Amino acid sequence: MGIHRTKQQRRQAVRALIIRLVTSATLATMIVACFHAYNFLTTTEKLAISEVDFQGLSRLNTTEIEEIVGDIKGQNILLVPLQSYAARFAEHPRIRSTEFRRVLPNRVICEVTEREPVALVYSSRFLEVDEEGMIMNSDDLTGLLDLPIITGVEGGAIKEGKLCADAQLVGALRTLMLCKRFGGRFADNISELRVGEAGLSIVSLREGVVLLLGQSEFENRLKKFFLLQNTIARKNDSAKFIDLRFDDQIVLRSGI
Repeated sequence: MGIHRTKQQRRQAVRALIIRLVTSATLATMIVACFHAYNFLTTTEKLAISEVDFQGLSRLNTTEIEEIVGDIKGQNILLVPLQSYAARFAEHPRIRSTEFRRVLPNRVICEVTEREPVALVYSSRFLEVDEEGMIMNSDDLTGLLDLPIITGVEGGAIKEGKLCADAQLVGALRTLMLCKRFGGRFADNISELRVGEAGLSIVSLREGVVLLLGQSEFENRLKKFFLLQNTIARKNDSAKFIDLRFDDQIVLRSGI
């Protein structure tokens, strides 16, 4: 009986050894296969990037954009650090964001979201500015844009290709956004936003009026105006200056 158990234990031990050997051999084969597969996938010319497709471009020059990623072609599509290329685009003043996608075997798609100018600001010449305060260079289309002009900002605060944190410009841009949010078509007729020591004022061409907003409380004062706009027009359609700087009243003036 003891001999029978010993033989059975030996057979079990042999089977276990065979299983371990087969498992080890299989694992070793898989490791070698994976190594060869990795080596092939990261070195084959079939996966070398040969095409970069830019989408979403409007104002930007394709040639200029291609130069930013000029060294991407020829790189392996699986290994290329797309985030580093996205960081390059983040430095471009006309680009808000980019998104890269790999398309096997050798194509990369770059979806570009351009900054949208909302106004013009003057510094030796008119420059475009978006809602975040990014100052963008002028081109052949700048003079054709039907955008409000922001005046009175100190020239030293306006630097092409940089975000402008000047409080007056930031206030003017926020006010413009508030007009678009609450004022309906009124925002489409804004000709100028003036900033200065007396505060902020808005010049509207179609309505033929100037709104005086002062130094603060822009949102509340604009809401008050838009709420009473029709009433003001009915009671005094000759008013050229609408003074909103007082908390409990609106002052209408024919001149200042």
